Amino acid sequence: MLLAATLLLALPGFWLIQRPARTALAAGALLLLAATATGYTGVRQWRETPPPFALTAPPGQFQVVRPGDLPAALAAARGRPVLLEFHADWCPGCLTWQREVFARADVQARLAPVVLLRVDATDMAPDVQALLARHGLAGLPALLVYDRQGRELPALRLLGEMKAPDFMKWINDRMLPAT
Repeated sequence: MLLAATLLLALPGFWLIQRPARTALAAGALLLLAATATGYTGVRQWRETPPPFALTAPPGQFQVVRPGDLPAALAAARGRPVLLEFHADWCPGCLTWQREVFARADVQARLAPVVLLRVDATDMAPDVQALLARHGLAGLPALLVYDRQGRELPALRLLGEMKAPDFMKWINDRMLPAT
């Protein structure tokens, strides 16, 4: 849009600076100056536009998403169930999930058909706090499940810790049949 406005300002500016009158020259110079500023701003916006969200994590591995990217991540996962983990490096339960459950090859293999997303809550930035509040989460660790249409299944929320064998049973008996 701004790049089109650049042309709309530049063309009359070039036309006016070729006129002999001083006022036409001044008006043309001002239009060219405005066209330059508009074009510069348009190019910067075009370059700074983030690419669309893409799921890049291999099957069975978590992809970290920023809170603002969560809707795009859920949209990109349409057609596949999603397991969303809220994780923090200072959270002992989160570290237990990471080391003793999600690091296991059998768990990763079983979760291969599921999109695994992780929100890093380590620094508890305002956007992370807002996301936790929006989901009614008072603490960590927390795992949320979304069905293939991107709807959360509140009955499948996991709060706190769980051993790997119990988690595998939960995946097989509760999560995958529901999604």
